[in-house]
Amino acid sequence: MKVKTILALALAATTLAACHRGKKPPRMDNSKLAISLSKPAKGDRAIYGLACLGCSDTALVLLPNGGGDPVRYNILDATRNHQVFGDIEVGDWVCVMPCEEKDEKNRADMVIDLDQLKATWTYPVMPKLRDVSHLSKRQQARILANMPDSIVDTYMVPRQYGFTLKRMSEAMAVGRVMVNKDVDDDSPVEYPAVPQYTEWHAYNGKLILVQGQRELDGVVMNEKTKRDTFTFVYMKGDSLALSDREGRIQGFHRSLDAMKANAKAHAAAEKLNSKMKKEILK
Repeated sequence: MKVKTILALALAATTLAACHRGKKPPRMDNSKLAISLSKPAKGDRAIYGLACLGCSDTALVLLPNGGGDPVRYNILDATRNHQVFGDIEVGDWVCVMPCEEKDEKNRADMVIDLDQLKATWTYPVMPKLRDVSHLSKRQQARILANMPDSIVDTYMVPRQYGFTLKRMSEAMAVGRVMVNKDVDDDSPVEYPAVPQYTEWHAYNGKLILVQGQRELDGVVMNEKTKRDTFTFVYMKGDSLALSDREGRIQGFHRSLDAMKANAKAHAAAEKLNSKMKKEILK
């Protein structure tokens, strides 16, 4: 009787301990989890994800942001039609525009390497003569040709305009050069305004650059939000070409640093600022 009592007590203790520990949670399959919690904007048909092993000129293996198994897309037609922008590398964040035909759901019409798009892109801009808008281009060219070399060297300095695209959809303008206001007012030339981009987004295979409100050195930029839409024309290596809504194509060059891109313009501006200070102190 004692043996049965002892066995019963032991069984009860074991059961109680098991209840206290509770059941082990089921093991989660992390391979099926979403790799990004961000969701595409309303109306955006594009599929976003990471490029996986197995990518080539004819195929793209994509791990979608929403998780699940990698999807293999046929990109042969996209490659032939020059609609693959960037050199796709494993681990890159890419955008895929799937074929609109129902029977071709795993065929892509366009592929964009968004990681390679994140960079500083610039293009050269030359100043124009002030107050000569009423003159023909030929007359303006003649005035410029007759300018003394010292004036040309001092004022006709090219600047690099463009933008830097960063993570988390952040964008920064390139092209702003600090010049003394008096120097700028006395200059015989003027530069076009620099688009002050603050955000960027991919949407249906296009690039959306946003000029949002921001404050810089106490000055409010972009009082009204403006969105510029661009179509990809070319992107490979250090070259990028975009087309705006009017069909105008602008080429860009990949720059290593936004400040270094305008080093010559900054040096010229500093030289003019120093010259103005000396004249004031005379």
